[in-house]
Order: sequence, then structure tokens, then C-alpha cells
Amino acid sequence: MRWPLRNQILVPFLSIQVITVVAVAATSAWNAVRQVDRDLKQRLDGVVATLESASYPLTTRVLSQLHDLSGAEFIVMDADDSLVIATLSSVESDELSAVPVIRGDDEAAVSNRSVIDVGGTAYISGFARRRTGPSGSWVLVLYPERRWALARWEAMFPPLLMGAALMCLTLAVSVWVSRRIARRIQRVQQHVSRIAGGDFTPVPQMAFNDELRDLSDGVNQMAGLVDQSMRRVRESERSTLLNQLVGGLAHQLRNSLTGARTSIQLHRRHCDLENDEAIEVALRQLTLTEEQIKALLRLSKGESPAPTRERLAAIVDDVTSLVRPLAQHKKVDFVYDRTETDSEVCDADAMRGALLNLMINAMEATDTGGEVRVVVEYDADSVTIDIVDNGPGIPASIREKVFVPFFTTKPEGAGLGLALARQAVEDCGGTLEPVDAERGTRFRVRIPSHVPGIRDDREACALRPAKSGVPTMSEVAR
Repeated sequence: MRWPLRNQILVPFLSIQVITVVAVAATSAWNAVRQVDRDLKQRLDGVVATLESASYPLTTRVLSQLHDLSGAEFIVMDADDSLVIATLSSVESDELSAVPVIRGDDEAAVSNRSVIDVGGTAYISGFARRRTGPSGSWVLVLYPERRWALARWEAMFPPLLMGAALMCLTLAVSVWVSRRIARRIQRVQQHVSRIAGGDFTPVPQMAFNDELRDLSDGVNQMAGLVDQSMRRVRESERSTLLNQLVGGLAHQLRNSLTGARTSIQLHRRHCDLENDEAIEVALRQLTLTEEQIKALLRLSKGESPAPTRERLAAIVDDVTSLVRPLAQHKKVDFVYDRTETDSEVCDADAMRGALLNLMINAMEATDTGGEVRVVVEYDADSVTIDIVDNGPGIPASIREKVFVPFFTTKPEGAGLGLALARQAVEDCGGTLEPVDAERGTRFRVRIPSHVPGIRDDREACALRPAKSGVPTMSEVAR
């Protein structure tokens, strides 16, 4: 049997409140009734004492005045129990003579509600024996029971009415508060159900700063953590799938590139083209691509070959020589401002791949007749390589997203080029950031001179852990 939390809180406290209100109201009403009874007794006692000690004769006028003051009726009898005078003018004298005489304690009569019937009307009686006047005369004091009951009701009605009003107010407020709390709890419950269904959208913060607000904030925080965990799981699954896919494609591409490189070498040998620059560039590009594919194959198998060290200037020269034919083909002006430096990087293949990606991106972003410029500057602190184009540039709204894995604006792009390039530069101890330009796009590679990765000291690179020139998909996802 389901016992809602609202009822678990409401029923005990509401029961206590109702019992308390009823007890207070009943006690107040009882005390009021007791006070009415005491007042009536005192009134009867006072009238009886007055009649017993009065030295004046009890005439009709005197009894009428006493009736007006006390509200009681009077019957005067002589020693022979014969009627002398009475204030009950509406009752026949024969009926008055037949009234039973109550000589008991009038307090008991009031307390026990002992009544006598006179002319069809119930009265509470009191007995007074005259000490003066005719010997043996006595007076019967009658107080209407209806008036006594009305006085009791008027006394108990206000506390009962107040108790009923308080009880209704208590019920209304308790039900309102319990429903309000129940709605807030239900809101958190629905949020948890949505989280279980895969909806991790946070709910707005509750207005009242209490435990339920803390619970709601905790559920929001939990939803965020679960969302992040689910994203990491999906990225991990996607990375695993990509690793498998890359491994298969890389194997096929390596075979194709090997065949293409062999065919070009045979063609150069048969045609006596040993010094043909175009053939040399093609062979270097094929060799570089083949090495990168081999690296992908090793990564798909979980292998991590040791990086090779090389002079940075030689790497930039090599990459620019590979890109220059592409610039000529697209009729783009390619400018290389070279600065000689003997500094070295620890992972030559990683840096070569990063620079090649940046320069090819610049070529693709530049229209025919445009310009791509590679500027290398060297000082005592760092080496800076700027790759600048005068294409349309990167919108400010997506500038921070271009390094996010799988984010791309190209229909045929995979969204991994810049992410891999930044990772490669960081592996060499440097940074890769977009820089504001008046027109087009400027990417800046900066490698400090005094960190392992680029120093004239040939032992510096040996201090860095061996890493692959191309990061794994899980590293890119991070």
C-alpha cells in the first residue's frame, strides 16, 4: 500500500493540531458553562439569603422588583403550604398550590439540574424560609431552565466557534503547505525520471532556499555529471570505431601509396628524370603521406613509436617545398619569409604534420590570385611561425570551436585537422592559437626556447617522454 510522503507528514501533525484545538475549545466551553452554573447558584443563593433575612413584607410589588432584578419567579406559601402570593400570573392558583416543595440543597438542585414543572415550564428551584413575618411561611424561588440553558449555550458558543474556525484554518493551511511541498518533491521526482530517460536538461532553481532547493541543485549537478559521463562514453565508442575504421582505411591507402610511389620511381628511371623537381616533390609528398599512414596504423594497433628530433628550420623548409606546387596549381601567391635558426623540436613528424595541415588549410581558404604567407621569426625566448592568408577569415562566433574535435565548416571535412595540429604543437612544448588579422586568417605557432622540445641543447629532447606524432582518438576527444 502506497503511503505518500505528504500524508506521512500531514496526518500526524494535523491530528495533533486538531486534537489540541478541540481540547482547548472544549475546555474553554466547559469552563464557561461552569462559570454560568456558579453565577446562577450565586444568584439563587443571594436571592434566597435576601428573602430569608428580609424584614419587610413580601408584597406583589416587592416580588415584581425582585423578579426584574434576578429573572426568577417567586411563590410564597404559609405554614400550611397554602398559596399566599406568586409572580406567575399566567399559572392558575390550583396549579401553584400543587407545586411540590423542594427543601433540599439548592446547590445540588442547580448542579444536578433538578427541575420542577410549573404550568408546563421547567424551573430550577430554590427554597427560603422566612425568619420574620408570619410563622412558618416560606418562599419557593424558581429560575427558568430555558434561560439557564440559553446562558450556558451563549457561554460555550464563542470558544466553540473560535475552535472550529481555528481548526478549519489549521486544516486549510496544513493541506496547502503539504500540497506545496508535495508539488516541489514531485517536480524533483519528475526531473529524476527525465534523467533516467536520457534528458539531462537542468530545471530552474527553486525560489525558496531550503533543503528541497539543495536537493534540486544536487539533482541538476548529478544530471550534468551523468551527461558528461554519457558524452565521454559515446566519444569513447566513437573513438574506438574510428580507430578501427582508420586502421582499415590506412592499410588500403598504404598499399595504394606504395604502388603509386613505385610507379613514379620507375617512370623517373625509365625517362631519365633524376633531377626533375616536380617528381622529387611528388615522391616526398608520397613518402610523407605514407609515413603518416603508417603512424595511423601503429596507433590503431596501440603502438607508440619513439619520436625523432630534427631542426625546426629544416622542417619548415620541407613543408613549404611540399606546399609550393599546390600554390602554383591554384594560382595563389605563396610567400615564405625564412629566418635561420638551429633550434630543434623533439617530434619532427608531429610538427611537420601540423605545419602541413595549417598551410594546406590556408591554401584551401584562399581564392585564385590570393596570397598565403609563412613568416618565421626567432628571438632569445621563442620561435614564432605565422601562417597567414587573405581569405574570408574565421567568424568570431566559431573561433573558439575550430580546435574542437570533429567540428568543421567544410562539407567534406572530418574536423580533426586543427585538433591534431594543436595537439602536435603542444607535444613539442608550444602553442597554436588564432591571431586577429585585418583580413583573412592568421594562425601562430609559438614554441618557447627554454622548454624541452626546442633548445640548442641536444639533451633537452631526451628529457621528454616518447609520444607519437599523431595523437590517438581518445587523446583528441579529451
